[in-house]
Amino acid sequence: MFNQLSSLNKAALFYSFALGLILVFALLGQGLGEMILILAMFTPLAAVLLMQFVVTHDGTTRAGWRILGLHQLGLRIWAFAILAPFLVMFCTYGIVWSSGIGRLDQTVLNSVIVLDSPAGALQTMFNILRGLLISMFLALGEEIGWRGYLLPHLLPLGRTRALLLSGLLHGIWHLPLIFLTPFYHASGDRWTVTISFLLTLTVAGVFYGYLRLTSQSVWPAALAHGAFNMFLSTFAAMTVAIGSAEVL
Repeated sequence: MFNQLSSLNKAALFYSFALGLILVFALLGQGLGEMILILAMFTPLAAVLLMQFVVTHDGTTRAGWRILGLHQLGLRIWAFAILAPFLVMFCTYGIVWSSGIGRLDQTVLNSVIVLDSPAGALQTMFNILRGLLISMFLALGEEIGWRGYLLPHLLPLGRTRALLLSGLLHGIWHLPLIFLTPFYHASGDRWTVTISFLLTLTVAGVFYGYLRLTSQSVWPAALAHGAFNMFLSTFAAMTVAIGSAEVL
């Protein structure tokens, strides 16, 4: 349809599609319950496909697909992509446990990590790897959009601006789920949660984008995104809020 669009125009159109799709999900998909959160993760991918095959026809060329960073795995930084989110969550919840805001639930910890036998250790390792793979492929639906398509098309703004903007726009994309549904970050003061969320996603977006640009692959970004989601859920499950405080 439009073969002469600039990179920034492609970025703007992609984001319009992604934001429009998530808004439709938030308004019309609440009957799906929390399943809407999983399905919504694939709306950036749907926006990419609309751009590639309907708007620009870039999807008919090899170069049009190479820009997404799917053609190589970037294996050399996979370990870093997993370790960094783990350390962030470990330090964050370590502060929570040591400050008295929450306490570590030993029962849940023992059910998650079983090291008292070789079989238990193998099962624990299998569960972690399985969780990482599932989380990575779910996150890939988003990362093909944010770091695969959007980030490269924002690079005319400069690397730093592109990294920050891709993270911020990723965060803003979640707002229809936060404000229009009861399924996503519904607890706490909505505006406080939203500001903290946008700051977190902007910083996380810089990290994911760094992995993407360093490796020339979207896979490490998807792995880091999935690892962050998995470790956040795991540490939150192992934490019991003390008194009226709530651990986010």
